[in-house]
Amino acid sequence: MRPLSALHLASFVGNLGDNAMHDGEYRTRDEDLPWTLAHRACEVRDFIHWRRRAFDETFVAEANAADIVVVGGFSLFQLWRENTSSGTYLEAGPDLFAAIRRPILFHGLGVDATRGISPVAVARTRAFLDEMLGFDHCRFSLRNDGSCDFIRDHLGAAYADAMQVVPDGGLFAAPQAWPHPGLPEGSRFIAVNLAGDMPDKRYTGVDGEDLMERFAAAIASGIEELLAADETLTCVFVPHIYSDFGPIGAVLNVLGDRLRRERVVVAGLAQGEGGWSASFDLYRRASAVIAMRYHAGLASIGFGAPVFGISTHHKIEGQFAAMGFSDRCHAFDERSDLAALFEAVARDLAAPDASRKQLAAARARERDVLKRHHEDLAVWLSSRVEGQA
Repeated sequence: MRPLSALHLASFVGNLGDNAMHDGEYRTRDEDLPWTLAHRACEVRDFIHWRRRAFDETFVAEANAADIVVVGGFSLFQLWRENTSSGTYLEAGPDLFAAIRRPILFHGLGVDATRGISPVAVARTRAFLDEMLGFDHCRFSLRNDGSCDFIRDHLGAAYADAMQVVPDGGLFAAPQAWPHPGLPEGSRFIAVNLAGDMPDKRYTGVDGEDLMERFAAAIASGIEELLAADETLTCVFVPHIYSDFGPIGAVLNVLGDRLRRERVVVAGLAQGEGGWSASFDLYRRASAVIAMRYHAGLASIGFGAPVFGISTHHKIEGQFAAMGFSDRCHAFDERSDLAALFEAVARDLAAPDASRKQLAAARARERDVLKRHHEDLAVWLSSRVEGQA
């Protein structure tokens, strides 16, 4: 039986977390589906950010040359966006997808409402889905980060009910083991992931105050307390995209000089297998993780690494809540000081076993959910790919 070719429209060079997500998705599909899928990357940034391609007849021909088309996961539903005719992230409407004669899996989609809810975007997205959900060759699912609640609250229950909620592949990522400069095998460390994109949303108070200095001071203070309490502990900052170096630098700037020279490591940032895999291997090996990015938190849960979130984006709070770990997520704004976060990290560093068991149980539950989704998907796909494998 030959593999089924799958054209995969997604982000592959935007954020290392996306690569971890793809790794987990590909692995679990291989384990659960009766066919092998040969995924071929189609970079969505070529269409949106870099404008090197368009959703035109060339894209349709490329899609029709594959056996299956996979779209996602990414935040397709950007409820603030008014510059696309579909109201979504993509300048592509039902006519384009109707011209594709292959099954299309819109998989693990998210909702982005960080810049508010636009009535224009909501109306256009409803119109888009009114046609798309009626297509027999298209199937939609949402990732388990509270996106379904946004769809239900702002588009309507019928739209939410039409899309199955599935675990994000990042929960099942499996990075290779890598050597890490400054971290001998067996060393104890906390991995800290700080997000630097969207500073106007993450680090700005309601009155316009720049909160970065306050944020950096809170993180530095917490790290200093953790390192002071345990002389064997190292702190490793893990960037996912170039802008993450901004808050990392801000924290280093106020961290005690001896600590930042002797007991702090800043991981590298590279694309490809040696990029995401090396960075996520740090979460897998860490004694504890502090995460601001969605996949840093999700993958750490999957590894059973005691993880705590800092929420400056609704999907982080939604992610921890969806998995029953709201108590592990701490919001940062002009009213919070993050002291409770570092107290919780210290408790897990001292006694991690109970947390590791809770995280492993959550991963197992989500894996069962994904297996059932793949069983349904196999039934749906079987008649649509018959004779092609």
